[in-house]
Amino acid sequence: MYISCRMTYFGGKVVREKISLNKTNLQLIAVVAMLVDHLAWTFVDFWSPLGQIMHIIGRLTIPIMCFFIAEGFKKTHSIRKYIGRLAVFAIVSIVPFYLFFNNEYEYRQNIIFDYLLSILILTVLEHKMMKKWMKVVLVVFLFAVSAILGGWPLAPECFTLAFYYGKTFKEKAKRFAFLAVLTFLVAAILAELNLVFGLTEYDWTWYDRAYLLGFVLAIPLLSRYNGEKGKPLLGKYFFYFFYPVHLLLLSGVRQLVGGGVSAYDIYVWIHVVCLLIVFTMLIGVLQVRPSTMQTAVVMFLLLESFYIVGFIMEILATTLETFNMACVIEYFGELLMLVAFLIVASECGHIKIPLFVYIAHVLVAFVLVYSIATNQQTGFFYSDIELVARDGHMRAYYTHATGYYFSVIYITLVIAEMFFIMVNSFIRGAEIEKRRVLMLFAAVSFTWIPYAITMTGITGGYEVPVIGVVGAAIFLTLCFYRYGTFDSVAIVSESALTKAEEGVIIIDDRRTVTFSNIIAKKLVGDDSFVDSEIEDNETIRNILEGSMREVEYDGKIYEIRVEEIKHNSYIQGHTIWFLDATRHKAMLDEAEKMANHDALTGLYNRRHFERLVSAETEDMRQGTLVLSDMDNFKSVNDKAGHKQGDIVLVNYAKILSGYSEEILYPCRIGGDEFMFYLRNITDLDEVEKILNRIMDDFKNKFKKGDVRCTLSMGVVINNNTRKIKNFSTMYKEADDKLYKAKGDGKNKYVI
Repeated sequence: MYISCRMTYFGGKVVREKISLNKTNLQLIAVVAMLVDHLAWTFVDFWSPLGQIMHIIGRLTIPIMCFFIAEGFKKTHSIRKYIGRLAVFAIVSIVPFYLFFNNEYEYRQNIIFDYLLSILILTVLEHKMMKKWMKVVLVVFLFAVSAILGGWPLAPECFTLAFYYGKTFKEKAKRFAFLAVLTFLVAAILAELNLVFGLTEYDWTWYDRAYLLGFVLAIPLLSRYNGEKGKPLLGKYFFYFFYPVHLLLLSGVRQLVGGGVSAYDIYVWIHVVCLLIVFTMLIGVLQVRPSTMQTAVVMFLLLESFYIVGFIMEILATTLETFNMACVIEYFGELLMLVAFLIVASECGHIKIPLFVYIAHVLVAFVLVYSIATNQQTGFFYSDIELVARDGHMRAYYTHATGYYFSVIYITLVIAEMFFIMVNSFIRGAEIEKRRVLMLFAAVSFTWIPYAITMTGITGGYEVPVIGVVGAAIFLTLCFYRYGTFDSVAIVSESALTKAEEGVIIIDDRRTVTFSNIIAKKLVGDDSFVDSEIEDNETIRNILEGSMREVEYDGKIYEIRVEEIKHNSYIQGHTIWFLDATRHKAMLDEAEKMANHDALTGLYNRRHFERLVSAETEDMRQGTLVLSDMDNFKSVNDKAGHKQGDIVLVNYAKILSGYSEEILYPCRIGGDEFMFYLRNITDLDEVEKILNRIMDDFKNKFKKGDVRCTLSMGVVINNNTRKIKNFSTMYKEADDKLYKAKGDGKNKYVI
């Protein structure tokens, strides 16, 4: 459990700030408190000081869970799934609840049922389409159900409403504290009335109910909540699973200690439960669409069922004939289960095993099973078998023979094959193959754990290999669901994403990064964020918040896109794409340049030039507009050709482009007409100095050649601060002055 504690420096000293708890921390506290409370119910006298202290600690659970029921209602993507999940676990918990409390609660239900009523009440109250009278009727009905059937009548529902409708934590705490004290007072009054009127068989007093004040102890803990989810402890449904499971275990321990159940009974029932678990997984896998991987997992689970049935028959056998038949069924399941295991390994490792290898394995398995079936006549597998009564039950004692050792060699060879596949896949495989191999390795390893447990002697001589193979089945089924090969589509997809030129990051509904290819890791600047929460990486967090839309890396520009991963309209996660937009952006820049610039000279065209100058005048900035025309340009085209004419135009453009845009905006109107705007330059001497320099530079360009070309200019100085002229006005005046310059002999300017 990770609890953060902030420290700051104040006056040269380290000051410790308050402890911060996330959702996982608080839920773990709730689980521990519940376990302490139920241990007290099981083993400690209620009226003893220790019993009272443990029950007070236990009161932390309901407020914390009600707080998160209210929070979950606000944040859940699907209220229907939330209600369905609570309903399922409320039903699952009915039997464990009654077994633990020994009918003490009669027809009343477990605490998850109370949480279900709480979420239903919130759903009704927050329903936007429902009329008020309907809400009143339904809420009253649900509270009535709580009063009649609830394990804690009305209290969890009221606590949840207090936490949900409180605007600030202070307000939530006040409402909750009031309800907690009220719960104690009501329980105390009912206890005293019960003593007077004998309403129930219990002889409680008001002070017996004082432990209920322990509810308010949850307030200091909840005040430390920092709003973060934290990393879920063994999955987000841990609490729901823990509730019925721990009630069952405590019930079993209590019965065992009290002599109600023998160790042998528990031993048999463990195997029955394992068989039910395997059947459940088998049904689930059968509902998935067919594939080679599905077939292999179905074979494994089906053959494992044979193995467990055979093992149960073996431990219940009272005759040698029954024991022998049990061994046939058990070894049939075990030996062929290894073949299915091998198929799973080949699919996980994406390695094709020749068909004749499988045929050879199956033949060897059948030969060994046949040797067991004929063992009473041949003694090939067991040389001696004896059933002996021990602890009131029959136990088999046998001596291994040649056939048994052959089976050990066979099992070793198959496992060696799987080991080779796993090592090869881990070295050469894609990332998803490596994950499958780790799951497969865990499955293989798990099968040997029960043998190690038996060797320690803590099982009293009872063998429990079934637990190992069930563990292996769970790992294989999880591998199938999580990394289902489905004819290796997953491998191809991941390989394609890994080698793609675009960066890809996949985030699940727990805001955890589950995949990133190499390019994405480079762009984010971190190669260790996979399997971590997005809050740990500022770049990914900024991307999801929309504050980061592109990133530059290695001279390229990558556009960032975020796509929601949806299933049945509910958001299950996000995909972040980094798309190489360098070429696209260059094309856009080129298109923009073509739209705003003259194709021949590269100067601004008239439309864009007008926008630039208009922006200056609208901001009331002064300047000077110059309209120019080349003298005798037609004769240049006629005598030297249009190619030489283009050279003249380009050379003039180079002269204008030589000035910074802080000084001058250049423009070609068309033909030999040009225009430029002197920004913030209106002093007559400075304007004339620039004009003379431009005209001289242009004339000097063609001193040594046949081309003789000069410039005429019309100039408008826009320096009236009271009334800045707009572009149209300046252009008209400049055109008139250019006409005058042409008429006065050319090669001059008129201001």
